[in-house]
Amino acid sequence: MSRNKKHSPRLRTIGMIYAREMRDQLRDRRTIMTIVVLPMLLYPLVGTLLLQIAQFTQQHAPKICIIGTENLPQSTPLIDGEGLADAYHEVQGNASFEFYEWRHLAQKASVAEIAQRFVDREAYDAVLLVPPHFELRHSDAETEDLVNSLHVVTSPSSDGAAIATERVYSVLGKWRDDIVSKELLDQGLASNILSPFTVQKKAVNAEAGTAMLWSKLLPFVMLIWAMTGAFYPAIDLVAGEKERGTLETLLCSPALRSEIVWGKLAAVTTFSTLTALLNVFSMTLTSTLIFRQMGLDPTGGSFGPPPLGSMMWLLLALLPLAALFSALALAVAAMARSSKEGQYYLMPLMMVSLPLVLLPMMPGMNLNTGTSLIPVTGMFLLVRALVESQYLLALMHLPMVAGVTFGCLWLATRWAQRQFEDEAVLFGGGEQWELRSWVRHFWRDRQAVPSPAQALACGVIILVGLFFGKLMVTEMPGNLAGLTKLLLTPQIGLILAPPLLMAIVMTTSLRETFRFRMPHWPALPIALLLGITMHPVYVTLGHLITDIYPISEQTQLALEPMTKLIATAPLWHIIFILAFIPALCEELAFRGFIFSGLVRGGGRSRAVVVSAIMFGISHGLLQQSIAATVMGLMLGWIALRTGSVLPCLIIHFTNNALSVSMSRIPDFGLQGTELFLTTNVDGSAMYQPIWTLMAAGLAFACLTYFYTLQSSDDEQAAMSGIVGPCPADPGLQPVA
Repeated sequence: MSRNKKHSPRLRTIGMIYAREMRDQLRDRRTIMTIVVLPMLLYPLVGTLLLQIAQFTQQHAPKICIIGTENLPQSTPLIDGEGLADAYHEVQGNASFEFYEWRHLAQKASVAEIAQRFVDREAYDAVLLVPPHFELRHSDAETEDLVNSLHVVTSPSSDGAAIATERVYSVLGKWRDDIVSKELLDQGLASNILSPFTVQKKAVNAEAGTAMLWSKLLPFVMLIWAMTGAFYPAIDLVAGEKERGTLETLLCSPALRSEIVWGKLAAVTTFSTLTALLNVFSMTLTSTLIFRQMGLDPTGGSFGPPPLGSMMWLLLALLPLAALFSALALAVAAMARSSKEGQYYLMPLMMVSLPLVLLPMMPGMNLNTGTSLIPVTGMFLLVRALVESQYLLALMHLPMVAGVTFGCLWLATRWAQRQFEDEAVLFGGGEQWELRSWVRHFWRDRQAVPSPAQALACGVIILVGLFFGKLMVTEMPGNLAGLTKLLLTPQIGLILAPPLLMAIVMTTSLRETFRFRMPHWPALPIALLLGITMHPVYVTLGHLITDIYPISEQTQLALEPMTKLIATAPLWHIIFILAFIPALCEELAFRGFIFSGLVRGGGRSRAVVVSAIMFGISHGLLQQSIAATVMGLMLGWIALRTGSVLPCLIIHFTNNALSVSMSRIPDFGLQGTELFLTTNVDGSAMYQPIWTLMAAGLAFACLTYFYTLQSSDDEQAAMSGIVGPCPADPGLQPVA
């Protein structure tokens, strides 16, 4: 392990490992089938099926029935003989019409029942009813004996109902226009008086429209196949080598672990890129030929081959994303004991990544500061801007998109390298899990703090419970009692209860599980000072996040009743339900149970990051989640430095209390308040800029103090799974 830390990766060794992995994969028939054969066969087969379906739909013309032909007015005839009048053949299309008289059918049964029977038995796709006494409306006067409405009867289960209904509406619309024109001519008016102008749709750049269509479709296809092309080789290069027994030989070679990871990563990235490119090429070629065969040529339709420029931009976006998916696939595959087990991990990875590529396809999604910070989504929105020749917009957001993409790539690569450096991940977990043995040893083998798996399970239970709990809220409360119930129920029942019950059942020490330890005495007052001085920075961060991701008007209207209740309720009550209870419950859950479990086994960074992410997700709004995640990172770091949950609880409570009371502080009439706070145009309070800068400096000084603290010996014992008070550290004593 020391050799891996002292030496940097050597390109020659990485190249040798890359050549070895490429050679082994090219000898695998499954790899060749997935990368080359499947793309070349899949899309032509799909295209052939589309042609057959298109021919089938063209051969089945919609059948339409008109009942009550004798009731139609003869001033502007709609029917001529056994068919529609010549003026309506163009809008009729390929639909066939049949006619019945109302009085003949009325002798047998109700006409409405007969019409419904026609569509239920699929004898006709649509039935037009012309009731008796149907007359045209010539004035505003209404006559009780006259009927001015026609009725169209269709079946929702009929495949041709939509087409038939469209044909009926087209014919009736043309007939209505002819009636109006005739009436105007009879009155001596021009027939075009109701249409003083016409609107024609003209595409300025048809190629740009085609590029726009492809820029939405190709990213989805490229992502799916880039991920698929990365995952299966990664499974074979890691889990497959475990089964064959060749991974141990490779790890015992003079190659560094980082060199092994980079060599395998380069090979997986190559297969991922080739898979995506071959699939896109096959899909593009097949779709171009198929849609031209169906009459959707670019010169006369709306679908054509993608422009060469857009393909080049997509290729540039594919390379870093393929490397990102390859690193994730390699890290996930390292956890699998076999190729069969590794395949089970593909679906969760795809489900996490799929929303990121679906976002650019949604209407109204454009490249801006907020979307450029979303992994994968920002990259494809940048490509779309380049395809649309919006080079200035793309250049403005290029640094943010590149920073996020390569930052995620670096994190994924580091994770994969950490997986290969951990022998427990590579070769651990070989024992078979049995429910009976697990139940037998569950109570006997309890430890003072939860395991990482139990901590993750607790976090998942909390987040899932909050998700369904929010869905059950149908309306905002109208009084203070309802508001209190709405806020305390999820805090106590969904956030505090799961870790408390799990700690009682799964651990032997509530004090160690929830990290109730007294840190060195200056830590508590400095935590209070940090909570006060950090709040202006936190408020500024909230405004910045709101500017990047604005809150929708619908959300603001939904939160308005709660905001009014909070503004009029007693301050002590609001501080209790919005500051004290959330700080207590959330800190015990996230910096207590979850943190103490994740920090075991040397997972310092894991405990800080994962607990912060879960803490952020537990907040309802996206803007709150981002700010809470940032705050959670700081609280987790302080929990790690102090070894206690108490400083985090003080900081959390202080921040919440200032947030809910900030707008009321000017009403207290305290002297000197104007030095710290000012009032906006809308009446809300905000911090003075000079105080924000001073508070940031004081907060930095407080953080510097926590940085000087060393992780306690007790924390080191917790990370190795041996937990207990350490009397050698006088600055860390259990709470009396």
